[in-house]
Amino acid sequence: MKYLLRVLFVLALFLGFSSHARAASVDFHVMVLDPNVCISTPSACVILDSSAPITDVTLDALACTLANVPNLPTQGSYGCAILFNLTPQTITSINLSFSGLGDLTFDCPTTTPGSIFPNSSCGTSTPGTDTFSFYGGSLGPLGEATIYETGISPEMFENGGGAVNQPPILYPTPEPDSLLLLSTGMAMAGLYMTKHLRQFASAKK
Repeated sequence: MKYLLRVLFVLALFLGFSSHARAASVDFHVMVLDPNVCISTPSACVILDSSAPITDVTLDALACTLANVPNLPTQGSYGCAILFNLTPQTITSINLSFSGLGDLTFDCPTTTPGSIFPNSSCGTSTPGTDTFSFYGGSLGPLGEATIYETGISPEMFENGGGAVNQPPILYPTPEPDSLLLLSTGMAMAGLYMTKHLRQFASAKK
C-alpha cells in the first residue's frame, strides 16, 4: 500500500505540473489524452479506462523491490511494472507488446506462485514486435498486479504498449521441427522395409 500511495503521489505531481504549462498567446487548449497513465522509476501504470490502450510501458528493478517480488535473481537481470486497476470493472486479460527484443527466445509461464492469470500465450506478432497475453483470471477493482520478467536487462523493455479486457492474442503450439519429422519418417520406413525383407527371406528358406 505504501508504494501505491507513492506512485499516486508522483502521478499527482506529474499531472499537476503538466496542467500548469500554458502558452501566453493562447487562451485555452483542447487535447485528447490517453486516460491510462504510465510512469517510470518506479515503473507503474494506472488503468482508469479498461477500453483505452496502455502506452509507454517500461520495466525496472525498483518496481520489483516495491512489489516485494520474492527470490529476485542477480541485479540487472530482472524488471517489473506495477499495474493498478482503478476502474469499476474486473480485468480478465492483459496484452502487452514490446519492440526491440531482437531474436531472443522467451516464454510466459503462469505456474509461478502468485500468478493471477492461469493461461498465457506469447510470440512474435509482427517483425520486431513481441506480444505477451495473459488471460483466464481476474484483477478486481482497486486491485494491483505486477508484471515481472527475469533473464535480461529491463532496459530492453521500452516503449511498450497494450490493452486489458481484450481477446488474448493466441499463438499456435510449436510443432516439431520438419527435419525431425522427416528423419523419424525415414527411420520408420527403414524399420518397415527391414522387417518385411526378413519375413521374405525366411519364407524363401
